[in-house]
Amino acid sequence: MKYPRKPNSYVYLDTPCGKIRGLRRDGHLLFAGIQFANAGRWEDPVVVEHWDGVYDATRFGPLCSQQLAFHEGYGPNDRYSRFYYEQNALKPIYEYSENGLNLNIWAPEGGEGLPVAVFIHGGSFLTGGNSAPNIRNGAEYCKRGVILVTINYRLNAFATGYDKTHMGNYAIKDQVAALTWVRNNIAAFGGDPARVIGMGESAGALSLQLLLYCPMAKELLTGAIFMSGGGNFETLGTPARPEISQTVWRMVMERFGVDSLDALKPVPAKDVYDAWLEAASSDAILANNCAKPIIDGEWIPASFAELAADRRILDVPCILGMSSQDMYPYYLYTFAVDWAAYHERCGRKPVYGYYLDRQVPGGDHVGAYHGVDLWYAFGTLDANWRPFEEIDYRISENMIDYFASFIKTGAPQVEGLCQWEPMSGSRTRFLRFGDALPEMYQPPVERLISDIRNTSKPFPGM
Repeated sequence: MKYPRKPNSYVYLDTPCGKIRGLRRDGHLLFAGIQFANAGRWEDPVVVEHWDGVYDATRFGPLCSQQLAFHEGYGPNDRYSRFYYEQNALKPIYEYSENGLNLNIWAPEGGEGLPVAVFIHGGSFLTGGNSAPNIRNGAEYCKRGVILVTINYRLNAFATGYDKTHMGNYAIKDQVAALTWVRNNIAAFGGDPARVIGMGESAGALSLQLLLYCPMAKELLTGAIFMSGGGNFETLGTPARPEISQTVWRMVMERFGVDSLDALKPVPAKDVYDAWLEAASSDAILANNCAKPIIDGEWIPASFAELAADRRILDVPCILGMSSQDMYPYYLYTFAVDWAAYHERCGRKPVYGYYLDRQVPGGDHVGAYHGVDLWYAFGTLDANWRPFEEIDYRISENMIDYFASFIKTGAPQVEGLCQWEPMSGSRTRFLRFGDALPEMYQPPVERLISDIRNTSKPFPGM
């Protein structure tokens, strides 16, 4: 007599770090909460190379320290979190840690030499994590023969420490550490370390853009999918000037009567965070830029113009996408078009654009808001409270099909669907995900100009 396999039975693998235990699910494996690096406060991450015994990867790990680690509710620098939190049908409960450098892996069972996508979450470099409900499922990519990895990285005060011996950029360093761990270990999970595509949304997409500039990441990525954050963002302050971090941290150190970050290491994390937030909130420019990575001359060596002129930006195929009611619709459009023109002008690999204008159901008329594409791109619509319709599930299937094709081949083409044309200096059409089947489409530039900064819900008061 045959008994059905339990969908959540244990599975064991041997990795370069040691033996690991994960979960066998319906057609795929999940390894959650794997510590990829360790780092003390304002210290560079040290990539994990070994663990003793059997590593238990059967539950999601803590997120990196942020507002909700220290305070109930939402603070002045976290204006949009309530809206995004309320999108979840089942409200998540998280744990937090200063050393929350862990990742999750969804892998097809029995795979070998499979392409890999590593997703970097958003949250304005202030909040977020690798196990949010809108990305907490890699099953759809596993069905298509792709391994999905989601990572954490340090945020806010704990990513930006700056003094005479510290230059911040710990978020970028953590992301490189995660990609390094993936390169060293992913073959044990059935992946090909030479085929790793980066994915990122919002601040995660900005991070991914900076990784293309980072000398330490040049061997770690073979493509990039930017969701609401691709292209040269220097006109919007990313990366920021070092003076931003320097000014904020000078105020923090003066408050505690010290002259170095090392003297602040014993201070409780909440006190450090609160002092950093108060200092950043003292000026609008500081508040808008204090959490961003900075040009430090090493991890982010120079400005885009200088790096482009010297051909020091990694040349990989790219997808850049946006939503019709995104946070900065016109900027996102022009940055994508300019990035494509730069690639064409320099004989670089293709750049593809997508435009999501499905007006989501729910009665609150928020349209295709910033970040809504995550629910479609990860097949997690059922984790959202909205009464999504057949059209929405079809969009989700189409988007995942295109993304999976890109991750596999570097070209997002799906049999039976519209041919996705790359952009160039003269071709500015995007692939449209909307009520109709995917089609090549010219976004309405005049309307985008009128919406240079979206001040509608969920972005009040901008």
